[in-house]
Amino acid sequence: MTRDGLAISDMFANDDKAVILGRLQSRVNATGKQIDSHFAIVLTFAGDKVASLLMLEDSFAVSAAAHA
Repeated sequence: MTRDGLAISDMFANDDKAVILGRLQSRVNATGKQIDSHFAIVLTFAGDKVASLLMLEDSFAVSAAAHA
C-alpha cells in the first residue's frame, strides 16, 4: 500500500479522549486501485499514555480496491 494523501479536517479533545477526523488516499500496490475514504480516529488516554486507539474508515472501499 502506498499513501497518496492525508488531510486532517478536525480534531476534538477533552481530558482523556481525542478524536481526529480526516480523509486518507492510498493505492493498493497489487491492483493499482486507489482508496479514497474519510476516517475517524478515537484516542483514549491514561495519564500521558495512549490507552486505546480506534480507527474507523470505509472498509468497503478498502476491500474493493484490494480485489482485481
